[in-house]
Amino acid sequence: MAWWNRKDDRRSGTPRHGTRAERIEALAGRNAEAAARLADGEPDEAVRLLTSTVVACRALLGDDHPDTLVAEGNLAVATAVADRNREAVDLLLSAVDERARVLGPDDPRTVDARDALATAYRLGGRHAEAVELASRVADARRRDLGPADLSTIAARTGLALAQAAAGQTAAAVTVLESALRDTEFAHGARHLHTITVRAALAGCLAALGRGPEAVAALERALADCTDLLGPDHPDTRALRADLADVGSPQGLRLTA
Repeated sequence: MAWWNRKDDRRSGTPRHGTRAERIEALAGRNAEAAARLADGEPDEAVRLLTSTVVACRALLGDDHPDTLVAEGNLAVATAVADRNREAVDLLLSAVDERARVLGPDDPRTVDARDALATAYRLGGRHAEAVELASRVADARRRDLGPADLSTIAARTGLALAQAAAGQTAAAVTVLESALRDTEFAHGARHLHTITVRAALAGCLAALGRGPEAVAALERALADCTDLLGPDHPDTRALRADLADVGSPQGLRLTA
């Protein structure tokens, strides 16, 4: 068992020099570096950095400090991105429990942890649990933020992806069509969330054999993404690949 799991050694990962404020700033910098590594496609390095960050945060700030909870959540997400789903689910279950205890069950940060856990369930093939939890998250965000808030749109999209993974594709289409109307009205067609919802809808339509509708949705998403991000952006290229594969729905991305 690694040293940072032993309570008597917990402070070994804490920056040893400087004032308390400087040590906290160093931890924030380590967290930011981990986020950059994750964005650059280096999840294992992000996990390494965040593991030590969590240990140091617990030692310097305490188990219940909001920044400790953030670091723990970031570690769970990075672990999921690193395809260590079983570990990620365990970490996220703990994060949900800790945030509910410290912040309250309805705090937005607790809802964020549930959202991440629902995604981990879906990616790990635990579809029934993913649908149930994603539905709770979408309902909470709609209640607290309104139907067109970007966090709500993301939650509604996550619910639809969970439904599609569970074989409830027609239900997913209903959710996505409603979310698309709301996000297009509130944020416009050339917004990344709108494009994401439209692309997910296209994947579901293709899976249901509604090819012409899927093609039309993908063509619109591709045009809007090209205008927003440019023709060579990774998201634009991915949509272009989806359009080329629209005749093979199993090849479309329903995992975002």
